[in-house]
Amino acid sequence: MTFLTTFGYSGIESVLKLIGLIILCVLIILASYFTTRFVGKKQSGNSPESNFKSLDVFRLTPNKYLQLIQIGTRYFVLAVSKDSVEMITELSKEDITYWHTEKKVSFKEIMSKVTSSKKESKPDNE
Repeated sequence: MTFLTTFGYSGIESVLKLIGLIILCVLIILASYFTTRFVGKKQSGNSPESNFKSLDVFRLTPNKYLQLIQIGTRYFVLAVSKDSVEMITELSKEDITYWHTEKKVSFKEIMSKVTSSKKESKPDNE
């Protein structure tokens, strides 16, 4: 505070400037959050209504992948490289042994787990 008063700002003016900077910082963080979500949705291209879903990707080399995709009710293994995409085989649903379960976890649930684990690990010396 004394730093700001040496430049001719009163106590109230410096507090208002500090509050303004905090509000500006919060606005920048919120704008970056929503921009990241928007860009992420556009980049992924996976909408719930789409018939195309990428189920799994296995990297063979830095620029060659095997990709398991679902198109409608059919499943395909594709070889994807820098220059080409080739179908390796078609699979039945029974051939696929591991399924990703997409359970969305809220930030509140994660924080409650973290805080509860810290409380449990805290020694009771008080």
